[in-house]
Amino acid sequence: MTPAPPPNAPWLNIAYVAADVVREALARRSILAILAVLGLGQVGLLVALDIDVVEGAVVSSRLLGELIDLCDVGSSAGEAMRPVYRFLGHAVFHLGMIFGVVSTSDLAVRALSPGRVELLLSLPVRRADLVIGTWFGVMAVSLSGAVFAIGGFAAVLGLKVGSASLAPLFGAGAAAVGFGAVYAAMLLATTLVRSAALAGGVGMALYVVATATSARHEVLLAFERGWARDVAGVLLAPLPRLLGVAKAGAALAAGEALDGEELAIALGTTVCFAVACVLLAVHVVQRRDW
Repeated sequence: MTPAPPPNAPWLNIAYVAADVVREALARRSILAILAVLGLGQVGLLVALDIDVVEGAVVSSRLLGELIDLCDVGSSAGEAMRPVYRFLGHAVFHLGMIFGVVSTSDLAVRALSPGRVELLLSLPVRRADLVIGTWFGVMAVSLSGAVFAIGGFAAVLGLKVGSASLAPLFGAGAAAVGFGAVYAAMLLATTLVRSAALAGGVGMALYVVATATSARHEVLLAFERGWARDVAGVLLAPLPRLLGVAKAGAALAAGEALDGEELAIALGTTVCFAVACVLLAVHVVQRRDW
């Protein structure tokens, strides 16, 4: 465990708890295995992929010597990579969400176990710091993993075409924002019932439902006008619009323009949902006897 922070330093308390969660996460074989697979995939792509660029335009692309339709032949290197970066943005968001839920479902269960909580409360660490620090610790792991995944593959592709871009890192940020909302709900579930299975189930269910219902107008039209549509609207209103965040991240990764209003709605609902869940989790922990 990292050294205890000095008294009356709430932000240092949060950083202390977050660092402890990061240390716990990096000691897990499942997370290390995911990082190893990503690293091997990036090295494999570096060795196996060949993209021929002549006078700034992509001529052909080959994987293990076989011609593949990776990008638009004849386009400039930057333009040709846009669809690939867009795909990377979506892949990191959705696959990262699934692997993130599975691999972090019991982090909060361990972080908020009675013995550990009693130890931390004996130090100058408040109960609210425990919850907020746990969330920030998992977010640090999530963001680092997303940056490593999309940044690594984008760097390999940029090296192959001779045109590097930092735009794909926005896709990593979008993935972290989306997972932040999902993990906040998992954290809240853990404070209510200390069960990794429940936390994982809540996270996966929220991901599926919030993604499927992101287009609220189209979803509500499936209900007949009247009380059923009104009830559905009330139930769906608080949910984050994860599909909107994923699309925004993929578009930013590809360097494309975005609709400002749609981006604000997607990010606003997602951030507000995350904050609300974390605050509710703090409230639950404040009232619990350890």
